[in-house]
Parts: sequence; structure tokens; C-alpha cells
Amino acid sequence: MFITFFIHKGMGITIFMDMDKIREFIEENFTPRVNEDSRGMKVIFDGQLGEGVIWFERAKRGWSKKPLSTNSYIIVDADLTHILTFLNRYYQINEEHYHEIRRMFIDMGMDIMDKHTKGVE
Repeated sequence: MFITFFIHKGMGITIFMDMDKIREFIEENFTPRVNEDSRGMKVIFDGQLGEGVIWFERAKRGWSKKPLSTNSYIIVDADLTHILTFLNRYYQINEEHYHEIRRMFIDMGMDIMDKHTKGVE
């Protein structure tokens, strides 16, 4: 598990934030929802700070030698620009932190899709 610390400077105070705090901030300020369209499914993280989107497609049998369930989806793209820009401005993160934050969003998106396809809210 990666442990990364972020520094937030404001009003002369330095606050250290780890990935758990960033995740908590995302969960408090963004509402995830799942939409389905002709191209597949997407998890949208809606917030006043902008929107992040993770696109999924139904997994095809040829993509893996393992048997797939009927509710298997894979991530095909993501646009987290608004969220990353906000975190960059106000939490002093930069591109070297983006991989961990994207990984966090991927994990969250997969959990949300898993709950959605199993009918759990």
C-alpha cells in the first residue's frame, strides 16, 4: 500500500494529508452515479468542483482466458481533469501524485460498478 502525504498551505498553516484524507474529501464532496448509454456504462463523480468520469464496457470473452460472469465490465477510459486540477490548486499535489489518485478513483469506480451490477445501493 502506498502512503503518500500531501501538503495544504493556507492562512500560514501547513496541513499534511494522506491518501485516506483525499479519499474522504472525494467521498464527502462528490456524488457517484452510474449511467448507461449505447457505448457502455460510466461512473460519474458529480460535485460543485467539477465532474470526473470513468467509462466501462462489457468485458468480452476473447479478452481473457478466464470465464466471465454476465456482469463483468472493464475500464476503457477516464476523465478526471476537473478533480485533479482542483486537488492541484488547493492541496498542492502535482503530476507525480496523479497515478495514486487515479488508482484510488479506479478502485472506487470498480466498487461502485460492482454494487450497481449486483443491485446493491
